Amino acid sequence: MNTLAEAFRLINNLIRIGTVSEVDHGRARARVKAGDNLTGWQPWMTMRAGTTVDWDPPTVGEQVVLISPSGDLAQAIIITGLFRQNAPSTSADEHKRVYPDGSEITYDHAKKELVANFAGKVNVNITGDATVNIGGNATTAVAGICKVNAVKVLLNGGAPVVTTAHICHFTGTPHTDGSTTVSAGK
Repeated sequence: MNTLAEAFRLINNLIRIGTVSEVDHGRARARVKAGDNLTGWQPWMTMRAGTTVDWDPPTVGEQVVLISPSGDLAQAIIITGLFRQNAPSTSADEHKRVYPDGSEITYDHAKKELVANFAGKVNVNITGDATVNIGGNATTAVAGICKVNAVKVLLNGGAPVVTTAHICHFTGTPHTDGSTTVSAGK
């Protein structure tokens, strides 16, 4: 009878649903409470862990699945990503990522629209060349100062630019022959 009970316990432990109780970010391990059991420090599954690496650790209170080879919880692997009541969208067309500070990135493939809202600072660092092609209009709104640091700025092929808002050093009046593609505000 004891052997049957042990076999039943192992079968029950093959796949368990639990809740993350602790996370050790330095070792990439977490402990999960599943029923009356608290696992040891187990690895969690990520999308990639080879030459391409994703880092998205589980959080305390997150519901997860434990997969335990041979039913041994000491060998369990944590699979994250079970929604409880916190799904960030109800749309079948959106891919959405929400961060704890409220920042979010949403791509709606039906609308062909990418929206990124960030609560803090954004840095984009590119070590090589970069090209941005826009097939329609572009708007840039800056609440503070906008700085452009470059060896040279070429506009429409690099012709010199004078706007009608520039004051001529010789006449003291605004230039009458100004750019039709660049305008300046005061």
